[in-house]
Amino acid sequence: MTPGTLEAVDPEFQRRHAGWLTRALHTWFRVDVSGMEHLPSEPFLGVGNHSGAVMIPDTLVWMGAYHTSGRQPPLVTLAHDGMFDVYPRPLASALAKLGAVRARHEVAAEALRRGYAVQVYPGGDHDACRSFSRRNEVVFAGRKGYVTLAREAGVPIVPVVCVGGHEALVVLWDGASLARRLGTDRRFRLKTFPLSLSLPWGLWLGPLPGYLPLPTRIRVRVLPPISPDGGDVDAVDARVRAAMQRAMDELARGRRFPWLG
Repeated sequence: MTPGTLEAVDPEFQRRHAGWLTRALHTWFRVDVSGMEHLPSEPFLGVGNHSGAVMIPDTLVWMGAYHTSGRQPPLVTLAHDGMFDVYPRPLASALAKLGAVRARHEVAAEALRRGYAVQVYPGGDHDACRSFSRRNEVVFAGRKGYVTLAREAGVPIVPVVCVGGHEALVVLWDGASLARRLGTDRRFRLKTFPLSLSLPWGLWLGPLPGYLPLPTRIRVRVLPPISPDGGDVDAVDARVRAAMQRAMDELARGRRFPWLG
């Protein structure tokens, strides 16, 4: 099956591998997940903040927590084309089997029609590569298509807030203006060209070829569902972001030495 399609999602592969992968990730990042009682038992659109540049540790720990919880419906996650076109083929295939699909409106709509829950990250690399000083901010960069998607599918929006993933490395500058000058935003759908500090690369300009994440503590909170039908798209988007930012502020309070415990 072609990685990135719904057909490539492999429940048997998930049953064999999600458990040990989740235990490893949750041990390294000392993960705390709360609010899963808010998850509907029917298809929904999960909307999250995105952190940690190319390694997206918050996404991985959330996918693992969901896959090992025994909950229904099954979950797929929209992912950047680079995951399928640039990553080594075996890695892209494994991530696809675990539930990563291409970030396309039509793919997400089809998944919801087939009874999946769908996790989306509207901010994309604007969010995942925001500067370290903004690590506890929700950055959607004006993207609101998720509201339209939820309305068309008739499903609730479930905010999933993560704190800590953006402390796995230090992004000094998002490089959005440089990405525009280089044309990577048009040619590769890369809206940022970050300057970052990470292990083992040290100071690095541009997309990272992976890195060793620092053992920051990651906290995940699932918020109560929000109807996509209350007002216009702008109003719903504002309500979702406000709820997520309040939760992020609460989760981030007191995080002075997240790498030490």
